[in-house]
Amino acid sequence: MARLIPSFIDEASPPGERDVYNMLAGGPEDWTVLHSLDLAPWNSSRRTEVDFAVIIPDAGILCIEVKSHPALGFDGKSWYPPSIKRSPFKQAMDARFALRRRLCDLSTYVQGIPVLHCCIFPNARFEVRKNLSIRPWEVMDVDTFRSFKTSIQFCADLRQRLLEGVDEEGIPPLASPMPLQRVDSLVELCVPIQKRRPSAADEIRRRREEMEKLLREQQRPVLRLAEWNDRLLTTGGAGTGKTLIAMELARRAAEQGDRVALVCFNRLVGNWIAATLREGIPLPNLVVGSAQSLLMRMAGISAPPAAGVEFWNKTFPSLLEERFTDPEFVTTAGFDYLIIDEAQDILGRPELWECLTSLLAGGMERGRFALFGDLEHQVLGSKASMSAAMAGVQERARPVAWHLSENCRNFRIVGDAALRLSGFPPDVYSGYLRTGDSHDDIGYITYTDLDEQLVKLKEIIQQIQTRGYRNRDITILSFTASEKGVAPRLQAQGYRIFPAERAGDEMRYSSVHAFKGMESPVVILTDIDLDKGELSRALFYTALTRSTALVRVLCKKEDGAKLLTWAGGFGA
Repeated sequence: MARLIPSFIDEASPPGERDVYNMLAGGPEDWTVLHSLDLAPWNSSRRTEVDFAVIIPDAGILCIEVKSHPALGFDGKSWYPPSIKRSPFKQAMDARFALRRRLCDLSTYVQGIPVLHCCIFPNARFEVRKNLSIRPWEVMDVDTFRSFKTSIQFCADLRQRLLEGVDEEGIPPLASPMPLQRVDSLVELCVPIQKRRPSAADEIRRRREEMEKLLREQQRPVLRLAEWNDRLLTTGGAGTGKTLIAMELARRAAEQGDRVALVCFNRLVGNWIAATLREGIPLPNLVVGSAQSLLMRMAGISAPPAAGVEFWNKTFPSLLEERFTDPEFVTTAGFDYLIIDEAQDILGRPELWECLTSLLAGGMERGRFALFGDLEHQVLGSKASMSAAMAGVQERARPVAWHLSENCRNFRIVGDAALRLSGFPPDVYSGYLRTGDSHDDIGYITYTDLDEQLVKLKEIIQQIQTRGYRNRDITILSFTASEKGVAPRLQAQGYRIFPAERAGDEMRYSSVHAFKGMESPVVILTDIDLDKGELSRALFYTALTRSTALVRVLCKKEDGAKLLTWAGGFGA
């Protein structure tokens, strides 16, 4: 019998794949068959799957695409039935080249191994007349497939097809049969990009048990609701654990074999989530990142070095719209489950929301999605657009809803101050998980001019470091664009401080907008501007709730009394 990985086939697999799997199972004992490989992360985050990768030691590797339809064909314009969105032969060829590129990136010896492809239609007739695009060895239809009485006959035919392809395409044949050690090395290279890993069941179970202990009573039902409902809306204030739950939900869906997209709007948050999810079990069918970055990568669009509002608001949507007219792009870029963190930021940008849902199998109304957001207090884009989009979601998709109100990030004194400074009602949080705070955990320091703000900032940093905080614990957040704030002046004077996206273990700085969704033990708020009224006040909520420990607020002397009144009288 051939070695099959995994050693069983999921009952949900298409019937044609099950038939091919069973025939391969009785193949030569030195053959290795890998079922259901997902190569998405190395193909611009687009879907590239290999139904079967068959390692034939004396011939090479054959990538097989299986279609189970009882009838299929091409009318010169499109494939039928309509469920076939792109050419099976193009799928097989793309999978072949993607697998070879990926393996060659990991090991040089793969360059000498022929990698070919073919399509098997176990239930449909498909006659290949003379043409310029499909060769006879590339396709096995129902008449040929059902003619084999044994697995040995079937596998001998596959080997012959691989050799014919090698000869016809002028590929150097295998110099000598691959020894068992070489085959095992290939399997080790392939297993991390396997769609399902039954051998990891114990590790998955252990991590889920740890997550169950970590999640609070209010958070745990969200995962249960997602198991039983295709569309989910989870709301809650900053620090209530939305991102943590979204990440765990994405992991679980990907572990079940779904192609999952976990996206947000903020680039910093997207990068952090992606880095966090890369740890542990590889999940190639999970694509993660900021919505704009992910769509650009999938669509092959590059932003100019100095891309401004004109590019992002007009040029970029226009380029995306052009790519979305290509059915093949939509098929390869599509996903089975969409999870959005900080959903209010994407709902407030209708063009992004429309692009993401158009890639979702079943669309917004019938597709599977989970939205996590603070729909009331952290809408830094157009609240009118967000509200309209949310109303459309609730009316057409009818997601089940859950609300989180327990703050798991901030000390009470910081969370309460954030609400008061922003003018938000005090009942945003039902309680705070963290205890042991003191009045010194938040302080207000005033200055008369920009030079004095810089001096005061240096003093604050020194005091914080004296208390034992490290440079990487300190984040300076500005009401203005980060490059226009006071923080770069510190850098010019020799301080080890860098923009948040590349700070590493050093102090970091950012605008409040760009840091939304992130957190830091210490937050120093600078360059405060109250001239924009309620919008200015709303920024306090986002800024202060980034802190897991200590907050310092640097403000103009003329604004100090107002801020202290809003905050409830806590002094520096």
